[in-house]
Amino acid sequence: MMIWLRCNHGREVSYADIAAGVKFPNGHRLRQAVRVVRVIAANRGDRLERFQPSADPARRDSARRRVWITRYMRSGHGDEFSFRDAMSAARAAMTSVKDMHRATTFEAANPHSIARTEFATMAQAADECITKVAGLDTVGPQTVRRENTSLLTQMIADLEARLTEPAAG
Repeated sequence: MMIWLRCNHGREVSYADIAAGVKFPNGHRLRQAVRVVRVIAANRGDRLERFQPSADPARRDSARRRVWITRYMRSGHGDEFSFRDAMSAARAAMTSVKDMHRATTFEAANPHSIARTEFATMAQAADECITKVAGLDTVGPQTVRRENTSLLTQMIADLEARLTEPAAG
């Protein structure tokens, strides 16, 4: 499968395309193999992007629904599709970090917790991660959209307000 995907570098492929190309049944084992290939690609410096709906109106299934596709991208190659993939992954990761911060802060303050100091350390690490990421808007408006009311954007705006408060006072 890895060889077939590398030969189809940059092309949109669905699970059905992969199954036909590698002569493998389209099912659970194929999806499991795709996850393994994603890890192998990452170890090589390449990436197998997350499955996203195809933007191509010609790519529809029999019920006229968008087909979910992915692409194998060699190291050093990228475009708008890979940008959307990376931003989606970053937003999901930051949502998880915020959830981690909330849960570890609560547990660190819990007098009945069996590991208060460890949770306090994890909460501090999550807070530092969020604070560091709060500076992402300096990269450009495409990274953090102000009009978006997503959790990540709201969280970064809250952190920026919190970080600028002591400087003003």
